[in-house]
Amino acid sequence: MARTHLRISVQLLSRRCQHTNTVQQEKMSEKVKPFQDVPGPRGIYNIPYLGTAFHFHPFTSIKVSELHKLLQKFKSEYGDIMKFRTGRSWIVVVSNPEYSQRVLSKPEKYPVRPIINILDVYYKRKSLSPGLAVLQGKEWGNLRKPANDQMLRPMAVTSYIPLLTPVADDFIAKYRSTLKIEDCLKTLVNFTTESIGMLCFNKRLGCLEGTSKLEFVEDLGTFFQGIDETKRHLKLYRYFETPLYKKFSKAADNLYRVAQEEMQKSLKEMDQLKTVGKLEKHLEQPNLLYALISHPGMTHGNAQSLILDLFVGGIDSTSNALTFLWHELASNQDKQERLFREIDSVVGKGNLSKEALVDMPYLKACVKESLRKNYPLSGGSFRLLNEENIIGGYQVPKGTGVMISLRNMSKSAKFYKDPDQFIPERFLRGDNSVDVETRHTEPFAYLPFGFGPRSCIGQRFAESEIYIITTKLIQAYHISLTPEVPKELEYSYRIFACPTTKVNLQLRERH
Repeated sequence: MARTHLRISVQLLSRRCQHTNTVQQEKMSEKVKPFQDVPGPRGIYNIPYLGTAFHFHPFTSIKVSELHKLLQKFKSEYGDIMKFRTGRSWIVVVSNPEYSQRVLSKPEKYPVRPIINILDVYYKRKSLSPGLAVLQGKEWGNLRKPANDQMLRPMAVTSYIPLLTPVADDFIAKYRSTLKIEDCLKTLVNFTTESIGMLCFNKRLGCLEGTSKLEFVEDLGTFFQGIDETKRHLKLYRYFETPLYKKFSKAADNLYRVAQEEMQKSLKEMDQLKTVGKLEKHLEQPNLLYALISHPGMTHGNAQSLILDLFVGGIDSTSNALTFLWHELASNQDKQERLFREIDSVVGKGNLSKEALVDMPYLKACVKESLRKNYPLSGGSFRLLNEENIIGGYQVPKGTGVMISLRNMSKSAKFYKDPDQFIPERFLRGDNSVDVETRHTEPFAYLPFGFGPRSCIGQRFAESEIYIITTKLIQAYHISLTPEVPKELEYSYRIFACPTTKVNLQLRERH
């Protein structure tokens, strides 16, 4: 073990030395411009704290939740790299895949990104173990490492497919009599809650049968809206419980209470099974909760916070992503039929398996293209430079925050021909049905789950959910939009992209 740590330390030191040498070589080989020359707004916009506010409503038409619009404005005015004042510090914005790769690929053991302040306050006031969203440095690394072992290895996640399949079957069966899904997002919140319940607690919660008492739609909306609204207000909730904080806290209490109750029930059940000698049999099925609490690097409190964050955060993001995907498939009948042909040839009338998933590139391409066109985050990735870097010919000092405008790059005609069209073929290797300009050729322009050590911890779980339920839906039904639903879907951001219009689907049985 000591040799392993020594080898890793030597590798990290070597990579840091290589980066330092590269920066020094660049300074010598080209004329590097100083940080003060990075273009950006001047005058009142550079006043500490106040300057940031002048970019947003009511001083402009841009709302705080519409960060992508501000970044697009910056791009048109200043180019691929610029800086603007935020608080007392500077944020550098890059809108170029080469600069994106330069920042994200830099070796860093504990990358820093902004924490969710209101959630941090909530954890402290409720004496809860903090989750990944509010931790930094070694504390974050100590929680992330065991989480990676259980949640980001492909084999660890695909083993849950048999547990999720019955949930998808029950969801599909619900609509055989009505042949219509009304308000996809609201409906899919029930599905994702039930699915994540299986992942987190290995049990059905009753969300699809109507026997559950979970009222997640309203509480989830309040929870994420509260996080979003704190960007627009002074952070007075740090010092006392403001009306905004009370509303947020009530919703968070309801969400976490249910998750904690289910977690305690699962732990109690495992204790009882252990007492009667049946735990080993029970654990023949994958069990995330047991895997986490059994990990030598995980405390019981940390396991609980991780499960709670996965449970709450995974519901909203996945249900929104599915709503956008199904809307795209219903709007683009030719793409839907190509997907059906793939499902029919690989799966037939059977269940999706991890082996079958290997042979379903078009399904994966549809998911990727929907995430590109309906990018889940308003801005992109953020990094706080832990050492000096040269970006776009400018010397950017250590400690500077860098925002990578991934949302705008993923929707830019410069990197994707016809960016407002749904073309899954962009992501198919060796497919000659699209030209080079249409194809996805810039990996650092599109990273919906992030990149590197701070990428989304629930990525593989979310993808598995999406693959399974979408396969079941298209396998069983031909889907189309009801007349009142627009083919181009508008959306806003409340942390994640959320459609502003109800999506209703008309179903027609295929067999």
